[in-house]
Amino acid sequence: MTNRLFGRWAHPVVAACAIALAAAGAVATSPRTADAVDYPGLADIAAAKAAVSDAAATVAELDAAVAQLEKARADSQNAALLAADVYLEATEVAERAQRQSVAASARADDAALALDEARGDLGAIAMEAYRSGGSFTSIEAILDADGFDDVVARSEDYTRAAAEVDSAVQQVRATEVVADTMSDFAADAAQQAIDAADAAAAALSKAEDAQRVAEQAVADAQATHEEAVARLAQLQNTTVQLEQQRQAGLAEVRAQSEREALAEAVANVEQPPDLGSTGGTTTTSATTPPATTSPATTPPADTPPASTPPPTEPSGSGSTSASQGQAAANFAMTLVGSPYQLGGEGPAYDCSGLTKVSWGSQGVYLPHSARSQYTYVDHVPLSQMRPGDLVFYGTNRDPNQIFHVAIYIGNGMVMEAKTYGSTAGTRAYDSSWGASSLMPYAGRP
Repeated sequence: MTNRLFGRWAHPVVAACAIALAAAGAVATSPRTADAVDYPGLADIAAAKAAVSDAAATVAELDAAVAQLEKARADSQNAALLAADVYLEATEVAERAQRQSVAASARADDAALALDEARGDLGAIAMEAYRSGGSFTSIEAILDADGFDDVVARSEDYTRAAAEVDSAVQQVRATEVVADTMSDFAADAAQQAIDAADAAAAALSKAEDAQRVAEQAVADAQATHEEAVARLAQLQNTTVQLEQQRQAGLAEVRAQSEREALAEAVANVEQPPDLGSTGGTTTTSATTPPATTSPATTPPADTPPASTPPPTEPSGSGSTSASQGQAAANFAMTLVGSPYQLGGEGPAYDCSGLTKVSWGSQGVYLPHSARSQYTYVDHVPLSQMRPGDLVFYGTNRDPNQIFHVAIYIGNGMVMEAKTYGSTAGTRAYDSSWGASSLMPYAGRP
C-alpha cells in the first residue's frame, strides 16, 4: 500500500479496525504479496509480454497482445475498485455495529441503575418493618392485642406491610431479569462490533493489496504496450507515432463493439429485475431471468455534509421527483475537479461518496458503497434515464461485482469520481472506460 493512496482514508472506523485487528492478530504486520490467481489481469499481462518477446510474433498476434493488455489493465483496476467498495461496505457495517454497541451499553447501565434503586427500595422497606415491629406474625398480632379493635388494626398493618414487601421483592426480581438481559445484549453487541471491526480491517488489507497489484499491472501493461507498438512499427516499416494512431483506431473499433453489446443488453430488458432493493416490486421480461442477490438491509440515516440539509430516513422507494434528480445532478457538477479519496465525502470523494453527497443535498439518503447503492435504489432501463439517476458498472454486468457508480447529468454524460489519481469530472457514460461493464439498469433513489 502506498501512503499516497491510503494514508488519507477518512473513515473513523479505520482506527477502531486497526486496534481490534492488532488485538485479534487477524492480519500479519507485513501485507502479503498478491498472486495472479487472486486478482485478474496479471496472467494476461504475462502472456502479452511473452508474445512481445517472441521474435516470430506476427502483426496479428501483437495486435491481439495489445488488446489483451488493455483488458488486463482494466480488469486489474476494476478488481481494486471492487475490493475498495467491499471495504466501504464493511466500514458501514462496523460503524453501525459500534453505534449499536454503545446504545446497548447505555441501556445495560440504565438497567443496572434501576436494579440498584429497586434493591435500595426493598432494603428501606425491610428496615422500616424492622423498626416498627413488622416482623410480628399474624398469631403474635392477635395474642398481644388489647381487644378486638387492636387485633383488626394490627392485622391490617401486617397485611399492608407484607404486601409492600412483596411488591418490592417482585420489583427487584423483574429488574434483575431486565438487567441480566440488557447485560447479555450489551456483551453480544460489543462482540459483534469487534467482529465487524475485524472484518473491516481484513477488507482494508485486501483493498490495499488489490490497489498495489493494480498499480503494478498498469505499469507493466504500459511498458509492454510501448514495446509492442515499437515492434509493430518495425514489422510494418512505419513510425511509432503512426502505429499509435493505428492502435487508437483499433481500440475505437473494440469500444464500438462494446457499445453495440451494451445496446443489445439494454434492448433485451423491458423491466429491471428485483435485486433486493427496498423499493417497490419490479418485474423482468420473459427473456431475461431475474438476478438474485441478498436483500439489502435498511441502514440508519447518516449525517450529511455540513453544507447540505439532513437527509430523510432511508426508504429506497424510488419516489424522488425529476426536479430533485436535476438538482442532485446540478450539485454534483459543483464538485468537478475534486480529488479522489477512498471513503471521501468532501472535500475529496470516491465514486459512491460523490453520489451520496449529491443526493444528500436534496435530503435523500444513500449508503456509501456502489454495490449497496445498487441494491438500495429502484432500477430503470438506461433508455429511461433522467438527470440524477445513478449509472453502475460491474464486471460481467454482475450486480455482485459492481465496482463503480456515477450520476447521470443528461445528454449521455455522467459526473463521477472515477479512481485513484484522478479528479472528479464528466464523460460519456458509455465511453471506452467501463463500457463492457456498464449495467443495463440505472438506479433511481
